[in-house]
Amino acid sequence: MIEMIVLFGCIVLAARLGGIGVGLAGGLGLVILVFIMGVKPGEIPIAVMLIIMAVILAISVMQRAGGMAYMVKITERILRNHPKYINFLAPASTFILTVLTGTGYSAMTVLNVIQQVAKENGVRPSQPLSSAVVASQLAITASPISAATAALYLTLEPMGVSFGSALMVIVPSAAIAALVAAFVASKQGVELKDDPIFQERVKKGLVSFESPEEKTARTTKEAKISVWLFLASVVFIVIMLLFKKQIGHDLSSRDIIVITMLFVAFVMVFPCKVPLEDIKKSSIFVSGAESFIVVLGITWLSSTAIGVHIPAVKEMAGELLKEYPALLAVIFFGTSAVLFSQGATAALLMPIAASLGVDAGTILASFVAVSALYITNIYPTTAFAISTDDTGSFIINHPFFLPGLLSIVVSVPFGFFLAKIVL
Repeated sequence: MIEMIVLFGCIVLAARLGGIGVGLAGGLGLVILVFIMGVKPGEIPIAVMLIIMAVILAISVMQRAGGMAYMVKITERILRNHPKYINFLAPASTFILTVLTGTGYSAMTVLNVIQQVAKENGVRPSQPLSSAVVASQLAITASPISAATAALYLTLEPMGVSFGSALMVIVPSAAIAALVAAFVASKQGVELKDDPIFQERVKKGLVSFESPEEKTARTTKEAKISVWLFLASVVFIVIMLLFKKQIGHDLSSRDIIVITMLFVAFVMVFPCKVPLEDIKKSSIFVSGAESFIVVLGITWLSSTAIGVHIPAVKEMAGELLKEYPALLAVIFFGTSAVLFSQGATAALLMPIAASLGVDAGTILASFVAVSALYITNIYPTTAFAISTDDTGSFIINHPFFLPGLLSIVVSVPFGFFLAKIVL
């Protein structure tokens, strides 16, 4: 019991600190549990951490080569050419970006464009911004190269589930969830012209309607090369995992992703003319390093505290989950809200769920629920979306909660339906 009190206290502290402080709070808890109370340290989520850094490295090289700017430029062109569909195109764009890159930080690059296009066309910015943020977090559970998906598959592979079967459940589930989030968000709040708070802010000159200056620099050849090389690496990873038996290898998803990402980062450096010293200056590299510390600290603390009570948890939760399998989604949802990481949540809970005897279908169907990072306003994409919207923002009753919650409520039963068909 004392171990859980320490864990809960550190999670509360982590929520107050935010960012890299989440990982540091984990370090405090580990000192108390291991050095003072003599608890045996839990397992470090090595696989998740390696994947995070390898993927972030490759994306950072692509960013320094201009590849991310090129992808944002394409996204902006689509949004500006079809502004009346922004409530659905905005979440679609962040969903696709996140699926391709395996990290939600890529979505931050288009949030400012989304709010600007929305204002220019009289659309309440909080609508597309909230759905875009939720969609990017949901997309982590559909990305073949995300740390969360890798943690999922590391658990499911020994259970006899193929990578293709897993994708056939998690990708449609995440897509349906994003669609629900987009629809719900589009119905939130009154129109800007009818919003007294917005009108008052306009009169005070607190709302900017000026479009950001267009960048005169053309997209370079190096930027395009970096994008195509990165996308090719993603395709290679998917092929290696989908056709594992046909190719005849026994490499784990962790090894395939890490080796491929390291290699493509190396390959991009030379034709894309990226100075090696510039890679670590990438904003995505900095954000990735932060995620690394978060996963290390808070997940290691959680596995240490929970590990003490695993026998009791198995005894109590095992039968309960067999009778009410959807409770696993509730556990995923609540845990991700306090750990602030899909990868950390998956790394912590997937092995525990399997050890409790939870079947593969239930784990797959519930996986989309590890996306509750929007519950608080401190997660980077959520906080950035709020800061970029100058029309008036919710602080406590924020607009991410309802679209996110309803998206999970709809997608989890859909996932159970798919799992019964696929498995």
